[in-house]
Amino acid sequence: MTDEEAKEASAPLEGEAKKAEPADPLALKDKQIAELTDDLKRLQAEFDNFKKRMEKEWSERSKLATQRLMTELLPVLDSFDKALEDARRNCDDAGLKAGLEEIHKQLLNILRREGLREINADGRFDPFMHEALMREEREDVEEGKILEVFQKGYALGPKALRPTKVKVAKNKALEAAPGQSQDHAHDEKTDQRSEKNEDNTQ
Repeated sequence: MTDEEAKEASAPLEGEAKKAEPADPLALKDKQIAELTDDLKRLQAEFDNFKKRMEKEWSERSKLATQRLMTELLPVLDSFDKALEDARRNCDDAGLKAGLEEIHKQLLNILRREGLREINADGRFDPFMHEALMREEREDVEEGKILEVFQKGYALGPKALRPTKVKVAKNKALEAAPGQSQDHAHDEKTDQRSEKNEDNTQ
């Protein structure tokens, strides 16, 4: 075998040896970091697109819901117009009252279909549903009982949209007991002081 033939035979082996050499670990890490960065950028872009799409859908749904509610309220507005026109023409107080009651019923029914409900104020005070504007001392009722409603409250589902503004009972007897005990203790101390003063004078 000549020298040239030996070189040609050894050439592929040298190439394979070069391929088998281990890669640079720093280069591998840089490559992995670049791939992960690209994946992160792609996920961020997908999330931004998803967020924009959801905001657009929510806005469209909100507009449709408002449009549907306004459409349902238009007959109530028509009833108001008719009641006011009849009142101007006829000056009929009884008819006007009946018309207003019918409009109130019509409006309430529409709002109830949307989930609105009036908060019950016939019972004890609930801080989540009621707002106490006044407290009145009473001995004939229990502590926390609602005595008067100043403004109706309404809830949508379990949450209060506007709490009921009320007057709440404050039991006078419950507060009198501690006061009496303090007064009694004060009287005892006064009596003890007076007895000591009498002993000193004697």
